[in-house]
Amino acid sequence: MNRPIKQPSANSSQVARSTVLVASLLAADKLIGVVREAAVGRAFGMSQALDAYFAAFEIPEGLNVIVTGAALTTSLIPLLNHIIPRADPDALWRFVSSVLNWVLLVVGIASIGAAVFARPIILMVAPGFADDAAQVALATRLMRLVLIQTLVFSASTIVTGTLQAHRHFLLPALAPLCYTLGRIVGVVVLAPRMGIFGLAWGGLGGAVAHLVIKLPWLIHHDAHWTRTLYHPELPNLLRLMGPRMLGMGATYVSFVLPTILGSQLPPGAISSYEYAWKLMQLPETVLGTALGIVVFPTLAHIAEQRDHVGLRQTFSWALRLILTLSVPAGVGLLVLGRPLTAIFLQRGAFDAAATERVYWALQFLALGLVTHSALEVVARLFYAQRDMWTPFWAALGGLILNAGLGWALLPALAHGAIALSNSLGAGLQVLVLLAVAHRRLGGVKERALIKSLARTGLASLGMGAVVIGFRVLMPTAGTLTIGVGGLALGGTTYVLVALLLGSDEIRELPRLLRRT
Repeated sequence: MNRPIKQPSANSSQVARSTVLVASLLAADKLIGVVREAAVGRAFGMSQALDAYFAAFEIPEGLNVIVTGAALTTSLIPLLNHIIPRADPDALWRFVSSVLNWVLLVVGIASIGAAVFARPIILMVAPGFADDAAQVALATRLMRLVLIQTLVFSASTIVTGTLQAHRHFLLPALAPLCYTLGRIVGVVVLAPRMGIFGLAWGGLGGAVAHLVIKLPWLIHHDAHWTRTLYHPELPNLLRLMGPRMLGMGATYVSFVLPTILGSQLPPGAISSYEYAWKLMQLPETVLGTALGIVVFPTLAHIAEQRDHVGLRQTFSWALRLILTLSVPAGVGLLVLGRPLTAIFLQRGAFDAAATERVYWALQFLALGLVTHSALEVVARLFYAQRDMWTPFWAALGGLILNAGLGWALLPALAHGAIALSNSLGAGLQVLVLLAVAHRRLGGVKERALIKSLARTGLASLGMGAVVIGFRVLMPTAGTLTIGVGGLALGGTTYVLVALLLGSDEIRELPRLLRRT
């Protein structure tokens, strides 16, 4: 019989280096994603067809998120951390096969049901479309196509969770690049002949590539699929998934809210918010998501050992690092969002007025860059301990704040209200989870966290002041000069001021990356 696949140990240096690897690939994906958004903007601008395209994704994306996305990955990884050191490879692949079979069965049945009732579903998630029968019909047809993509992503997500549990991050981090490239092919090659459906077909091709790129790892480790639907560990997985699915359901509704609320506004509001959200996600994914992905298996391994001291230390370090990087990024997004939006997107059908509409939402999402980045790590502290209920209650509170505030401020702030309420909803989740973590772990090194946040805040304010001064002193400079020059000057200023203020995170990061 084959020897079990060994699970490597991890320390802060390994986590930091793996984070840089994942962050670099995610950054490449997001930069290529900017090219994709520019191509989409050039082709479709703020059109009703693009609004229909975004609306078509709501239910398929919900299936992917709730059943197979973060819900399954965050439940599967802690369980695999328990199984891998104890099971032989045959038993491991039987377990993975049973999970895969059930997910494909459930998502397949749900997708068929969603395809049958696609039209009323579109009217539910985008009630403002009701007066335009052509837009409803277009969104309905698009949704049925996107549901096929969701089924492919279901299988791909199971494979991603398996690789990450073994602390293999390269291929899962390359997979989003494949999806993004597929969508670029769709908008550049297919859309001129097929319209918005070209973008949808390109996404389906990208989803297939998202799965296929991870197959070499499975082949190398002699992975094999079986038809089994039962495994003794399945009940444990379902116990973890139940509350996690509820939590992701609350999170998913917060992602549907922009479509529900935006459909009440003039055409283009949904697209304006979606463009701003994608721009915000560029730094958020590189900073928050990358570290969250890499540190999660380590947190799960420490939690499995019941080492509360190690758990507290690793979590506190990861949170301080996230804030050290995300706060200045949020300030940069606030003061440079307009020129960066113009540089990335303003061409073709995407004109100066579209840039202003996107920047209006982007200003409010600058706060969300910090809160969503912190949430990537804070929530995973609980998932690592197999506690799915606490994040659910926090997500439910965040959803209530998000929906109530967004609806109340919509007349005054338009799609900016959607962005602000989303950011504050994520912030509430972070605060609730930190309070519970403090009580459960006997503290989360609050003194070190407050000191680090104070240094970060002061350095970020200095950075913002320098960038604003740069813009004032160069009133006739072009958009490219302001955007690129402001980024370079602001980043340099932040690092220098942070070092002068004694930032341990900035000072130690290069050493962590060099350490063997």
